[in-house]
Amino acid sequence: MSLGSTDVVVVSPPGSEASSGSYLEWSPIFGGAVLSAAISTIMAAFGSAIGLSLVSAETSRSTSMVALAVAAALWALWVTVSACGAGGYLAGRMRKPLAESSSHERGVRDGAHGLVVWAVGALLVAFITSSSLIGAAKTAATGAAAVAGGAGTLISQQADPLASALDGIMRSNGTAPVTQGEREEASRILVRSLANGSIEPSDRQYVASRIATRMNIPQADAEKRIDDAYAQLNQAKETAKQAAEKARKTAVIVAFLTAAVLLVGAAAAYLAAMLGGRHRDEEIDLFGRG
Repeated sequence: MSLGSTDVVVVSPPGSEASSGSYLEWSPIFGGAVLSAAISTIMAAFGSAIGLSLVSAETSRSTSMVALAVAAALWALWVTVSACGAGGYLAGRMRKPLAESSSHERGVRDGAHGLVVWAVGALLVAFITSSSLIGAAKTAATGAAAVAGGAGTLISQQADPLASALDGIMRSNGTAPVTQGEREEASRILVRSLANGSIEPSDRQYVASRIATRMNIPQADAEKRIDDAYAQLNQAKETAKQAAEKARKTAVIVAFLTAAVLLVGAAAAYLAAMLGGRHRDEEIDLFGRG
């Protein structure tokens, strides 16, 4: 080393060693996510038990569907906020802050850790709910909801409207029974008529003449049977369309509510992580011990 040279010594500030790596600390993140998923799973099990206790096969003893929907939405909101808040707080409290960062920067980074806890926890909950155990619980809950509609509703849903209509058309009074081919032909005509929105007069007259000849009844009676059967099938079609539309609207509402609850959970995780970081910096004992 020459006498005229100048040596420059760079001294690293305390805590700068950690700044060379990632700003995210995955240990507290995973810890908070696991805690969040555990709380969600436990509270969901409690919610399922409460929901099952509110439904009954007798509609008079079962809670209304509106009340059940409101209770389920409030419970989901409570569970999400509680789980995300607990996981975010744990991550913020356990994170090691950088020494050179300001209090504002530490708060932002704590909140970011809470958001990642929320994201990882949501993935864990999604994985858990897809397991066979939770799937069985969901199946039981679905069955209980169906029972809440009453046994009569279940029986009506299992009936075949087309078969019932054909039975009404081709009911025999002791004359020669209708063949399977004639029954299938009438079935095709009715299905095509429903798709077109009306029954063709020629098809109506043809089927009525076959029925009148086979069963030895007046042509007018046979035509009335066809009209009644078509009206019955058309009513069943409209009922199915209304049920499908109701299911679609319900799915839209559930999707929006789910997204809203998840966003509230993200906010709860962010704020709870900031609170945990502030308690960490101030060394606050939550249990009040000195």
